[in-house]
Amino acid sequence: MFRQRLSVSLGLMVAFAALFSGFVVWRIGVPLQIDVNEAWNAWQVDRLRSGSSLYPDAQALVINNYPPLSFHIIALVRPLFENAVTAGRVISVLSVFTIGLMLYLSARTLAVTQSAASLGAFWYIATMTRFFSEYTGMNDPNLLALAVMCSGFVAFLRATSRERLYLAFSLMLVAGLIKHNVMALPLSAFFLLWLKDRRRAVEMALFCCIVIGLITALLFELYGTAFFQQLMMAREISLLRPLQRIGRLQFVVPILVFWVIWLRSAPENPAKRVTLTLIIASLTVNELALTGAGVANNAQFELVFATGLCLAAILEGLQGRIVQFRSIRLDLGLALLVVMVARFILWPAFDPYLLALSPTYRANVADKVAIMQSEIERVRAISGPVNCTIRSVCYLAGKEFVFDDFAMSQRIKTGQTTAEAIRIEAERQGIQFISIREEARWHSP
Repeated sequence: MFRQRLSVSLGLMVAFAALFSGFVVWRIGVPLQIDVNEAWNAWQVDRLRSGSSLYPDAQALVINNYPPLSFHIIALVRPLFENAVTAGRVISVLSVFTIGLMLYLSARTLAVTQSAASLGAFWYIATMTRFFSEYTGMNDPNLLALAVMCSGFVAFLRATSRERLYLAFSLMLVAGLIKHNVMALPLSAFFLLWLKDRRRAVEMALFCCIVIGLITALLFELYGTAFFQQLMMAREISLLRPLQRIGRLQFVVPILVFWVIWLRSAPENPAKRVTLTLIIASLTVNELALTGAGVANNAQFELVFATGLCLAAILEGLQGRIVQFRSIRLDLGLALLVVMVARFILWPAFDPYLLALSPTYRANVADKVAIMQSEIERVRAISGPVNCTIRSVCYLAGKEFVFDDFAMSQRIKTGQTTAEAIRIEAERQGIQFISIREEARWHSP
């Protein structure tokens, strides 16, 4: 009976992952702006390909506070696609599938059965494409960085020699050059290694420190002080923001409740130690990251990976386990599977279903694309530098990146400059601020 439960659940999870992934894959070719970062990242790639400075000076009205490697990767594959936005979207989707594979390999390394590991992996893919579709298939390097980091973590879990440990931590260092906010996995790896072999942990820490020092020197040689000034962009900090966004944990909390129940009675084993370390590290990193203005749901991605690994670890251990609540007998294994499936069905976002079932939905998207194309032509006809309320319109119209609204607002809020000073500089550069119709932005019904 338990095997049948898992088989049915795995089939449903594969179906969910296929449906939701199909939607984000289809959306790759829709030019509507998914997120403000799409054009921002694409502009950085185009600046790199044109030979312009990747990191402007500290007083510029634009900013680049990301490490350089993602821009080089997208610049490399850019000729295969219509533009850098499309290239980034494809890489984002492929990264989610890669992370799902790494979750499967991690679970198998921790002696989880094939079916449970597969279910955990497909749960991850379905979760990212269902609940985090504003990032999955969006032109942003965070998921690419996490894919490389997870590859390093798998290499760490499977390391049986000193050389493989060096490979594992080298991959994690590469991930940091793609996006520097993926921290829970390497911190967990260092802690787990410390528990197992303190001498080797110190050796790996020294190796990482030396490599980071050499990379820092290289980045200074390539980009000068501008790189460090940009990376350390002033940002408004609020300790209340993590509390304000605590509702976003709803996508992992149901699984974690069952994991805590399993944790209390499970015998000591590698899966218990690894998942506990990952959950503590990723929750801590998520809450700390959210104190910074502009940090969004990407702070939670390592936690989603960790939760998927928890799910794989507990699936079979909870099957057939009965708990008594007064007169109610509850099968924890069955309850876990029901909650897991129901969470996907009950989420009120209907785009994947409407795409498959509603010609009206597809026609509405086509109408919005036509409006966006007309806005692109309108902006293209404007001479001189332009800043659009919807950045993708300016980018697709061939306009250069001339004004970063978020970065300028943060400079004002942190007291680095004033709104008047920014206005005067924008006027000096002749920047025109153009309002774009909201239809050019992706909106779910």
